[in-house]
Amino acid sequence: MNTSYIKLKAKKTLVNNHFKSFLISIFPYAVIVSLSGLNYYLYVVLKDTDFSAIPHISSYAQILPPTLLTISMVLSYMIWQFSRMATDSYFFQKNKKAEATFWSNIKDLSFRQVVTSAMVNILRFFLSIAWGVLYLLPCAVVSATFIYYVKGDNINLELLITLVVSMLVLFFIGTAFLYVTLKRYSMCNAVILSTGERDCLKVIEKSIEIMEGKTITYAFYRLSFIGWIFSCLLIIPTIYVLPYVTISKYSFYNAITMKQQYKEKQKPIIFYIQKNIKA
Repeated sequence: MNTSYIKLKAKKTLVNNHFKSFLISIFPYAVIVSLSGLNYYLYVVLKDTDFSAIPHISSYAQILPPTLLTISMVLSYMIWQFSRMATDSYFFQKNKKAEATFWSNIKDLSFRQVVTSAMVNILRFFLSIAWGVLYLLPCAVVSATFIYYVKGDNINLELLITLVVSMLVLFFIGTAFLYVTLKRYSMCNAVILSTGERDCLKVIEKSIEIMEGKTITYAFYRLSFIGWIFSCLLIIPTIYVLPYVTISKYSFYNAITMKQQYKEKQKPIIFYIQKNIKA
C-alpha cells in the first residue's frame, strides 16, 4: 500500500480549506475544555451550597451534590461525543465529496450514532486497559523484582543493571505491541458513519475486520506524522497539521475499503475444457 499517495490525496482535499478545517478540528478540544471548566465551577458551587438549609430538599442534601455532578459529567461526555462525531463526519465526507460542509454533516448526524460512538469509546477504553495489562505485565513483574531487590541488603551491580535493561526492553516491546493492537479499533467511527451500525460490539468487530492485516501498516502510517505533531509546539503549524492528521485517517480508511471492494468485485475466470468424444 502506497501511503505516500494517501497522504498526497489528503493534502489535496485540504487545498483552500485549511483554516476552516482547522476550526472544525479544534471544535472537540474547545468543547472538552469549556465543559471541564463548567463542571469544575459546578463542583465549587455544589460544595459551597448548604442544601440542608433549603426547604423541601434538605432530606436529599447528602446525595444531591454528587447526583447533580454525575448527571452533569454524563451530559458533558455526550456533548463532547457529539462534537467529535460532528468533526469526524465532516472529514469523513470531505474525503468523498470536496463540497461537503460542516453544517450539512451535523444535520445528517443522528442521536443514535452519537450514543453508539459514546458506548464504543467506553468499550475501547476497557479494552485498552485489558491489552495494557496483558502486554505490560512482564515489565511490571520485573519492576517488582527490581524494587524488592533494591530494598534488600545485598545488592549486586550486574544484576541491578540486568533488571533495569530488562524493564526498559519489556516496556518498549509491550508499548509497541499495545500501540499496534489498539489500531485495530481506529476505524470504529468510520464504521458508524458509513454503515449506520448500532450494535457496539459489531462496530468494533467490523473495525477489526477492516484493519485485519493492515494494523502494522497503519501504525507506521500514523507514526510518520510525529514530525508534524512536534512542529505544533511552535503553535502556528497547528493550523495546518491538525486538519491534515485528522483527514489522513479517513483517507487511509477510504483507500483500504475501496481496495477491499475492488477485490470483492473480481470474479475468477474458469475455463472448462471438454474433450471431443467421437462416437
